[in-house]
Amino acid sequence: MPVDPTVAYRRVRQLSGSGPTITPAKAHAVAIGLRRAADQAPAIVAQQTELFDHLEDVQSKPVSVLARPGWAQAAALSVSPFLDNLVRDSKVQSRVVSEELGIALAVMAPRILGQYDPFALTALPGQGLPIEGRLLLIAPNVFDFSTDWNLDIRDVQLFVCVHEFTHAFQFTAAPWLKDVLVSRVSSALAAMDEGMMEEELDGIMAIMTVLEGHAEYVMNTVPIARIPSRKRITAAIKSRRQSGSQISKFVKNLLGFDLKVNQYEDGEKFVDHVVRLAGHEGFNRVWETPMNLPTPDELKDPQSWCQRVLS
Repeated sequence: MPVDPTVAYRRVRQLSGSGPTITPAKAHAVAIGLRRAADQAPAIVAQQTELFDHLEDVQSKPVSVLARPGWAQAAALSVSPFLDNLVRDSKVQSRVVSEELGIALAVMAPRILGQYDPFALTALPGQGLPIEGRLLLIAPNVFDFSTDWNLDIRDVQLFVCVHEFTHAFQFTAAPWLKDVLVSRVSSALAAMDEGMMEEELDGIMAIMTVLEGHAEYVMNTVPIARIPSRKRITAAIKSRRQSGSQISKFVKNLLGFDLKVNQYEDGEKFVDHVVRLAGHEGFNRVWETPMNLPTPDELKDPQSWCQRVLS
């Protein structure tokens, strides 16, 4: 394995801590609320995306409610496939990669609310073969975010779960997606030596833009009756995205946790345009094959994607 996940755990524990100091009873209540929201979210996402055929599979995904060090350990495991070629080719030592990744994750750890990890392989007792993918919810950060922005924590919990479960539907509907991402990131890392990394990154960012844009679209079409303070949460999230260090932004881009604000907006506009023109049935063609993923140019011109894929 190119990354030692215990290094990330230790570095985050040392540098970022586990989270805010709250009573055990309050921490338990936050965790219970997150699990309740995780139970509700898949049905909401299925309704908004019309990906009903995948609801049962998504509902079976494991949900882990974690503190910051536990998330960092899971994130290190998640990013490991992307770094495999880099370490295997002896360009850098595994220990160096683990330490640098651990420090970068420590910078990010206080800001991550949740993550759908498509690379996890989790065995569930009594349910046969391991299940691919799991939801990670970082309880202290959800509490901090809700408190700092004076938001209803129940709405925030459901907001986070709906957003991350949208990613679960994406990777379930397109089981080839994770392999495409690993392949393209590996190609980008290999291209660094040849000065061609920018071109490779454009393709990766196009994928991330449509994935995050789709999640944004889903969140912004959830009825207000389900998440009454949704607009306030959306505004707070946007403000958070515009802050943060350059190091944290770079690593979040690599892990798929963050994009530039305009890329979220571009992705959402693409999804909205296609859904208005061809309905969810038309947009959901994007999950059928890698050939249906929009190119960077098509993201700016959704009509051209529709002509290529739907005609």
